[in-house]
Amino acid sequence: MRTIKTLFAIVAILFAFAQTNILCAQSIPFGQGYTINGTIKGQRGEQTGFVTLRSYFCDGNERVDTCYLNKGKFHFISAIEEKIPALLTVNGLRSYRIYLEPATYEIEIKGTKADDISIKGSPETQRWLSLVTPVGNEDYYVHLKRLNDWVLNNPEDIFCADIISSFLCYNWQYEELYRTLNTLKKPATKTYHYIHLRQRQDLLRSLATGNRAPDFTMLNTKKQNINLYSYIRGKKCTLIDFWASWCKDCREENPNVVAAYNKYNQYGFNILGVSLDNDKERWLKAIKDDRLTWEQVSDLKQWQNKVAEQYLIREIPSNVLVDSKGNILAKNLKGEQLMSFLENYLTSDGYKIEGNIAALPDGEAKLTLFLKNGMKKNFTAPIKDGKFVFKGSVDFVCMAQLTLPVKNGDISFFIDNDKVSITGQKDALDNVVIKGSAKQDIYNSVIAGCNREKNPMQCLLNSVQTDPTTFYAPLLISSYLAPYLKDNELKEIFNSLDGSAKRMYQYKILEDYIDKLGSKETQDATYNKYIDFTLPNVEGTDVKLSDFLKGKKYVLVDFWASWCTPCRNESKYVVAAYRDFKDKGFDVLGVSLDTDRARWIQAINNDGLKYTNVSDLLGWNSIASKLYKLEAIPSNILIDQNGNIIAKDLRGETLANFLRTLNWK
Repeated sequence: MRTIKTLFAIVAILFAFAQTNILCAQSIPFGQGYTINGTIKGQRGEQTGFVTLRSYFCDGNERVDTCYLNKGKFHFISAIEEKIPALLTVNGLRSYRIYLEPATYEIEIKGTKADDISIKGSPETQRWLSLVTPVGNEDYYVHLKRLNDWVLNNPEDIFCADIISSFLCYNWQYEELYRTLNTLKKPATKTYHYIHLRQRQDLLRSLATGNRAPDFTMLNTKKQNINLYSYIRGKKCTLIDFWASWCKDCREENPNVVAAYNKYNQYGFNILGVSLDNDKERWLKAIKDDRLTWEQVSDLKQWQNKVAEQYLIREIPSNVLVDSKGNILAKNLKGEQLMSFLENYLTSDGYKIEGNIAALPDGEAKLTLFLKNGMKKNFTAPIKDGKFVFKGSVDFVCMAQLTLPVKNGDISFFIDNDKVSITGQKDALDNVVIKGSAKQDIYNSVIAGCNREKNPMQCLLNSVQTDPTTFYAPLLISSYLAPYLKDNELKEIFNSLDGSAKRMYQYKILEDYIDKLGSKETQDATYNKYIDFTLPNVEGTDVKLSDFLKGKKYVLVDFWASWCTPCRNESKYVVAAYRDFKDKGFDVLGVSLDTDRARWIQAINNDGLKYTNVSDLLGWNSIASKLYKLEAIPSNILIDQNGNIIAKDLRGETLANFLRTLNWK
């Protein structure tokens, strides 16, 4: 595999903007700036020309100072208060990394070798060189491993982001860069390279699976413009294949790409080759020799290829697989991986859900698919002898909810175009076995892994923070993390979601909740009237909501259930609010979506719910659930003495904070 290698002695800078000034004669107070006295030793021709000093400031800006050589001498002087990286370049050919600080530098460059330089007077430069210079016979990958370990063990050092930028991040994807940057602390986070690495992180996130691939237009072999979005139209999926004639690994991979094209082109698979060549004749010959019959484009600028830069390609062969709308389906699929993906994606006839639940009465099963943008689709299928079948197709993984005509008959799972089997007993639906859903298996493994940790919630939070592009991230947030997070923390982690996460139904639900979160103006603007209902309490006595409201200033109707972990986590906030405000005219009516009376009452006692609780023990079929069109719990509404709903979904500390803003007179 061909990669852009980082030379040990010449450090490449990833982000460059140039501004040229001449600083060869200034006067600055002692100790408040740097003075560089330089000499170039060697032949006379090497002692003429110019030297540039590119400085990288902590605010993310750069400056280029230029000084012409005079008999091999050069001189820079400038005020400076911070310690920053800089690049010293001789005649645009040889570059040397130094760190600028208030000091007097004596620099002597000998001969033409990149590492033949003596730098005196700068402790920071010496510290940098001693750290990044390979030790003994240390090979390339051992060197990188040592630098990576150093960054993790020194998260506050100003060298951290520079090391990541100059040595480590060339082949990193979004998740690894995001995770590593999040370990850094001040002053490491107040540096030039940290700012630009965060920008690179955002670019990588935009290229995550599930996002729309950047559009581009480039010339083909006949000098015709080929536009990506036009090219993919009418095809089910297209592979953007980055390669080059000079790349041995690319040429070895090409037969696999050809085989995939020949087998799956008839099913809607296409390829667009993007070459990092700089020799047109060699490029055309490789296309012919390797029998690459699909469209090819290139600007013949090798690693400066505009599309490669746009897609942050740092090694070849690389590829990006997109659907007909340009959404990224997968990246860097090679050989059998590519074949397997195309087989499942192109030849699948959709999903099939087969149920076999012993002792399940004949009737009708309901399937609800929770799709992107908050959309839902409902389907029904007959149940005969405990068996039922659903068939269909989806264009992306989604959450499915199966509702069977028995108490506690809701079964939820992730589904793609899979062949799923669901087996179990009618009286033990909590223990049904779901096989065939790869996405559900992934989700289950995440939950199971975190349940084995000492702090499961922190583990789940780490999972989302490490990769906020996964399909299950919104569900982890809404089902587990939201009650534990402060409003600003919840907003921050929601805003980090991207890629596949943004295509999930739960993302839209979270988005709507975030929009309302803490917005009293929005909450007050609705003032919808409550909908009355009557439900039995734990003693079996009917409680009518309108009667319960009488004589009270504010009532929180709290929808929950004993089996709902986030609800149980939320209970402590409701209990605290009830304790603190009940003497002012505040009350709570707990409305449970339970189906098991014993578990319901046990949860009331265990959680200390001393306020009134009601339930018809019909689960999601509860009259209250239908009247208020509940889609998720925990959920709540706050009703004033006039019967107006003045707020919804006041969770965590938001509940008490909101109650404090109300008029209790």
